[in-house]
Amino acid sequence: MKTMTAFTLEIDDPDAAAAEILEQIDSTGLCEHSLGILTCYTDFIDSGAVRTICAALPFDVIGMTTAGTATPAATGEMALSLLVLTSDDTDFITGTAEIRRGEDIDGLVCTAYKEACAKRSGRPAMMLAFAPYMNDLGGEVIAVSLDKAAGGIPIFGSLAIDSSVDFSLNRSVYNGNHHTNSVIFALLYGDLHPSFFVTSFAEDKIQKQRGVVTKSKDNILMEVNNMPVLDYLQSIGIQKQEGAWTVAAFPFVIDCNDDTKPVTRSIYLITKEGYAACSGNVPENATLSVGGIDYSDVIRTTREILKQILKKKNDGHSCVLMFSCLTRYFALEANTTDEMDTVRKTLTDFPDYIFGYSGGEICPVYTEKGNAVNRFHNCTFIACLL
Repeated sequence: MKTMTAFTLEIDDPDAAAAEILEQIDSTGLCEHSLGILTCYTDFIDSGAVRTICAALPFDVIGMTTAGTATPAATGEMALSLLVLTSDDTDFITGTAEIRRGEDIDGLVCTAYKEACAKRSGRPAMMLAFAPYMNDLGGEVIAVSLDKAAGGIPIFGSLAIDSSVDFSLNRSVYNGNHHTNSVIFALLYGDLHPSFFVTSFAEDKIQKQRGVVTKSKDNILMEVNNMPVLDYLQSIGIQKQEGAWTVAAFPFVIDCNDDTKPVTRSIYLITKEGYAACSGNVPENATLSVGGIDYSDVIRTTREILKQILKKKNDGHSCVLMFSCLTRYFALEANTTDEMDTVRKTLTDFPDYIFGYSGGEICPVYTEKGNAVNRFHNCTFIACLL
C-alpha cells in the first residue's frame, strides 16, 4: 500500500482549495484501488470546498469534521487534511447507513454493511468508520452496531466533532456530501495486518479507590456500591460546585473484567432521576474508578504512544491514522496545537499519517491472548498502523 497526504487552509475559495489539494496528490502514482480519508474544520463544508475537492478526486472519500488536524506537512485548527491510501492488492468498498434514535439501528447498519459486502467476494480485513456526534445517541450504540454487522472484524474510526458550543455543526462526510445522522464506512480487503494503540490516563491520574457498578442500564449509571451514583461521587470527594455537578471533569475508567483493558466513559449529564448519563455503556459488575487529565498528561501519553508506533516503523507499515478526544484538546487550554505539534515533531521520519480530534473513538483493544476486541472510547488517543 502507498500513501499520500495533502493539507490546506483555504476555506473561502473552493476552487483554490481543490487546486492546492490536487497539487499535493500525485495522480500518476495512484494504483488500481484508492481511498481518501478527510478531516476538516466545519467551515470547509459550508463554503463548498469539501464538495469541490471530492468532486476533483478519482476515488471515494470518507471522513468527518474536526477541531484540529495534522499531516506530516502541517497542523491547523481551521484546516483540511486528506490521506490517500492506494494499492493494487488492497481493495476499498465504501458504504453509508442513515440512523436515528428510536429506529432499528442494528438492522440499518447491518443492511448497509451487507450491501457493501455484496460488491466484492471474501471477508474484509478491517473497517474504517466515521459518524457524527449526536447528543441524543451515545457513540457506543453506533460502535456496537458496526461490530455486530461486521462480525468482529477490527473497526477503527471516530465520531465527528466541531468547535461550536453544543457541537451542533459536526458532520460525517461521504464523497463531498455531509451528514448529521449517517455512519460512513470503508471496508478494506486484502492481506492487511493493522496494529492498534490506545491510551487515555496515566496511572497516577486514576484514583486508587474502586467501586462496583451495582445498577445500570446501557449507558445510564444508577448505583455504585449499592449507593445512588451521586451519593457515591460525594463519598469519594466529588461535590456540587455552585449548585451544579461539574461531572465532565470527572470521567470514569471502567474495567469490564473481561480480559481487556479498561475504557473511559465521559458523563454527558445528570438526569432528573439523579442518574449519570454516560457516553457509552457501563455494565453492571464492572469496576469503576475516576480519572483526570491535564496538559502534561496529554503530552506525556501521546509521546508514549508515538514511541510505540516508531518501534514498528521498519516493519513494512506505510501510514498511521490517529484520533484524539476533544477532552484532551480542552485540557491543553491555551496551547491548543501542542498535541498536534508533538505528533509532527516525533514522527518526523514516518512515511505518512493523518491526525484529527474526535467526539468519541472507535478502536480495538487487545486481550492478554492478543485478540483484538472492538471498543468505544472517550478521553482517549487512538492510532491504527497500516
